[in-house]
Amino acid sequence: MNAELAAWAAIAAGVTLFFAPPPLAAALALAVGIAFAAFNPRLPIVGRATAAAVAVAAWPIFFLLRTNVLNQDGNMLTPKLQHDVPLVGAHLSHDELLELFVHSRIWDYTHRWWGWSVVFSYQVVSCTAGVLFLYALLRLASRLAPERTWLFLGGVLSGGYMQLFFGDVENYTVTAAIVVVYLVAACRFLAGEMPLWVPAMVLAGAATFHLETAWLLPSAIYLAMVSRSRTGDIREAVRSAAFAVALIAVVFVYFQFNGLPLVKFFSGHAGHALRAEGFATALPSNYYNDQLRLLLVLCPAAAMLVPLILSFRRRNDEVTAFLVVAAVSMLIFQAVWKAQLGVFDDWNLYAIGALVIAICVWRYVAAAATTVPMRLAAAALVAIGSLHTYSWILANHRGTQ
Repeated sequence: MNAELAAWAAIAAGVTLFFAPPPLAAALALAVGIAFAAFNPRLPIVGRATAAAVAVAAWPIFFLLRTNVLNQDGNMLTPKLQHDVPLVGAHLSHDELLELFVHSRIWDYTHRWWGWSVVFSYQVVSCTAGVLFLYALLRLASRLAPERTWLFLGGVLSGGYMQLFFGDVENYTVTAAIVVVYLVAACRFLAGEMPLWVPAMVLAGAATFHLETAWLLPSAIYLAMVSRSRTGDIREAVRSAAFAVALIAVVFVYFQFNGLPLVKFFSGHAGHALRAEGFATALPSNYYNDQLRLLLVLCPAAAMLVPLILSFRRRNDEVTAFLVVAAVSMLIFQAVWKAQLGVFDDWNLYAIGALVIAICVWRYVAAAATTVPMRLAAAALVAIGSLHTYSWILANHRGTQ
């Protein structure tokens, strides 16, 4: 057994012990995983129309299994929107600006037309964001993992962040879907299929929805470095950065005159972030233990970052480097950004980062799983992660978290 396979097997065993699933359910899930690993089915490349059809068909599943468990912020959204929407048209905050604006406007119209509650309108939008997420993921899958697309898709869909798209009542769902679109655009830029300004604008758009995505800025800087190495100058990078900054500026200036003066930026969560007041410092050890546990819940394969980084020299291509920079940036975010509601109540704050980490990790796993033993270890990780994630989603749907 080589060192890489031993590491994979140890990670799969460790995750199984961590989740401690019921033996019968675990046996059934592992049997499915073993079957896939043995047959190693080759999925056809998914075109735009097929990806769109599959994504739309998934909407009823997201909706029918939508969550009935709200955290503190979710419970506070109803009185906030009910108070602010009649006054200024939306409940607004600079740190999650367009997320709140979109949800506010949709609730305003659907409440007047059909009597929808704030919670129900949030759930519908979150499920719809799941459609965009799944479409982008399917388009990404054949690009990142053409050899073992089934393993990449199974791995990414096994993470706890999937709860976002099952009707989560919070301000991260649309942003998460846009982040996957950013990854698609970035990979297409690296393949020479589109100019740099496209992923730059998509990331800027994501930041106007939620400023958390600014933690992906190092990955955008990496794209700019690639552009410079290809063209020999920085004009494309400067032009793309100017477009991105202009987009953010236009959105912020618009809301300066439509309900959210820029002066409030410094008194809100975004201002606290600039003053480094949101960083986790001098916290008890159990806080970091909980953060590690949450990371495994959201991304069961997170530990695969270790063999990925150890094998980086052998797999050092531009796409791998880009994904590693993005994943490490979001891992740092989870390590240093304090959970204000408590680690597990704030799970959705870290879900976007876990999604990015998962895409990075499962691209590596799908490419490296060239032998049956390696596919067995990877498939076991998919099986146990999926079992825990979808058990959690069902428990939240029943309201029995």
